[in-house]
Amino acid sequence: MNTLMKCLYLIAALLFLSGCTSSVNVHKEWRGIKYYRIDFSGHEIKKLPQGARLVKGKKDVAIGVLDSNGNTGEFVVSGQVTDNDYIVEPMWHFYDYSGRFTTTSRDGKVNPFITYKIINQCQPDDTYTGVSDSQGKTILFATEKPCELKITFPREIHRDEQSENGH
Repeated sequence: MNTLMKCLYLIAALLFLSGCTSSVNVHKEWRGIKYYRIDFSGHEIKKLPQGARLVKGKKDVAIGVLDSNGNTGEFVVSGQVTDNDYIVEPMWHFYDYSGRFTTTSRDGKVNPFITYKIINQCQPDDTYTGVSDSQGKTILFATEKPCELKITFPREIHRDEQSENGH
């Protein structure tokens, strides 16, 4: 075998062993929300954009801050990735611990576009009020440490305020 062929085989072997990667930059516009969580479902994140970091204990999930244009910045991940291979969600705060609710009717069916308020039970003045999406999902509410979250709805919020005022 000549030297050129050996070099080509070596390059091909290195490319095969190193695996392929994909580059992803997502544009999102969420009213008043600048934090996001992105989950690449088993595709290890090789390079993070500025303003992002891995979630503790995860190699395929990161949280970050959208740039001034509403972009996540460039992620480099292992393997071939399409738009269906990751999920980007709006997030309240820039912490690792997070949870969300799904709004449902009394019979358990998804109830979309419901106004809600999420309260951080570790820090009750930390709240978020929003409207559930078309699948009944609330925002991903993140806390600094593991904390219980409570959800209330407008009628309950109004009743709580009346109770506090003695009405």
